[in-house]
Amino acid sequence: PVINTAYAIPFNVTAIANRVSIGSSTSHIVTSIPGYYNFQFSAQIAKTSGSTMSAWVWPRVNGVDIVDSNTKLQLTGSSSSEMVAAWNFVLPMNAGDYFELYWASDHVDVILKTTAANAFSPAIPPVLLTATFVSALYT
Repeated sequence: PVINTAYAIPFNVTAIANRVSIGSSTSHIVTSIPGYYNFQFSAQIAKTSGSTMSAWVWPRVNGVDIVDSNTKLQLTGSSSSEMVAAWNFVLPMNAGDYFELYWASDHVDVILKTTAANAFSPAIPPVLLTATFVSALYT
């Protein structure tokens, strides 16, 4: 990645879908009915070299950053290291709105890491996302 550049996180696999879908852009999670939705994610973030490096993760709705929603993560140590960022956002959405998850880093050696399946466990995708309809919009 280019340092200090925002990237939308793509999603290419849908396990189960009800009231949400992946849009024409694979970073768009599109809602089908108005309501409050809980967007939960986990991201495996890694650095592949020494020194302290930072990464940021935040949501956007319809291409606009959600105010006060960013989180900074620091990867420390003199060699490679990994961490899992995991949190959720409950947001009001209208039919046809789309949610995106963005990330950036201050170093080219910060990545969203994938790990292949092995003899005793399944693969680790770089990011998992669960989008759940919570309730109708309050009036």
